[in-house]
Amino acid sequence: MRAVTLHLRTTPARWAVLPLAALGLAILFGRSRYWIGIWPEAGAAAQITGYFLSLFAAGVSAWIAAQVTVRGMREQLAAAARRSIGVEAGRLAAAAAWIVMAYLVVAVAAFAATARTFPPGVGAFFSYLLLGLVPVLASTAWGWLVGRLLAPMLAAVCALMGWFVLTSLLGQFAQSLRISGPPWLALDLTTILLRLAAVIVLAAGVCVIPLTYRGRTVVRALAGPLGVALVVVVHVNTTLVTYRQPASDPLCVQGAIEYCLWPEHEKYIPLVKAADARVAALPADLPLPPRVVDYALSGSTVYVDLTHSIERQGDFPHEFDISEGSRWGLARGIATAISREIFKSCAVQAKPDPERRRDQIFAWLEWRIAGGGSPDYTTDAPGEMQDAWTVGRQTATRSEPEQAEWVNRTISEVKTLHCHEQ
Repeated sequence: MRAVTLHLRTTPARWAVLPLAALGLAILFGRSRYWIGIWPEAGAAAQITGYFLSLFAAGVSAWIAAQVTVRGMREQLAAAARRSIGVEAGRLAAAAAWIVMAYLVVAVAAFAATARTFPPGVGAFFSYLLLGLVPVLASTAWGWLVGRLLAPMLAAVCALMGWFVLTSLLGQFAQSLRISGPPWLALDLTTILLRLAAVIVLAAGVCVIPLTYRGRTVVRALAGPLGVALVVVVHVNTTLVTYRQPASDPLCVQGAIEYCLWPEHEKYIPLVKAADARVAALPADLPLPPRVVDYALSGSTVYVDLTHSIERQGDFPHEFDISEGSRWGLARGIATAISREIFKSCAVQAKPDPERRRDQIFAWLEWRIAGGGSPDYTTDAPGEMQDAWTVGRQTATRSEPEQAEWVNRTISEVKTLHCHEQ
């Protein structure tokens, strides 16, 4: 323990804490801040910084590990009275502790930003936090491995670039970097712990590599590469992310329509209430759906995995997507639900409408429910559909009586000419 304390006081990694923490905080708060107030999103935001810190952690640890060559200490350490494995483990552990400290500074900041309101779902925050720890520790061990083989500056550059390439390739298969943390997804804690265990094995293997190669020590030299292979195999063959079952006790708000959200989306209640007030103020008497729900809460879809799903048969509530606090995402879901309610009696084989007046009604509803302005999304929808949306949005800027007259007339024309009611 005394030796570890000594390494903590002397390792050059201690000088990297402040720059790395500053970088992490800049990444955390420099991106969109919709994550504040939602535990899984806050955890995912902190976890992302772990990836960026891991790039620099690889270079820092490689440079530190290679210092024994610069100082001419390789032979002395190899011949030390204490086993070189213990010395190397102490040096690596000290460097990792300081680098992890920078990540924890970011984690504390993310926690504090959301703890002010303390919504449901704090457990998900720590799951994402633990996930972000995996690349930080793995990159430190990777950098140490490279540093044992090359000169300091070359080792730092090679470790950073090599880690970037390795994580880029792994990310396609291992889901190891989560850009966001929507409440309908869950991380498998067993998978995270298994990946951490593989990283610890890698770190141990790096420490086993001999400083000089004589006789059977060549066998020990394979410990590092085998550790890297183990980390890759574990990442590729474990499933990290799964879909959650719909919440049994969702957070519901009753207005002109009933809106139900994932409990983790508690912060969006004011946004939902504002949208509902605009629904109630629509200048036409329109049929409204009894209920609309947050994405993946309806139970209409059974998710086999992240790429396969099964649509269930039956009558399910309409859904909206408010995962990033977009009033347009919310309005789009509500407008779709109301539009379907208006034309629910229309047969599928109804006569086509070249003017796409149903799309005009949808766009009018969306603009009104969103509160006006320009949509915050882009689309590659066909030109005729976008023209119909333009008509609907322009109509939404007219006087209330004009809008009411246009809506009632357009709905009547669609049902008469292009509906063929069932």
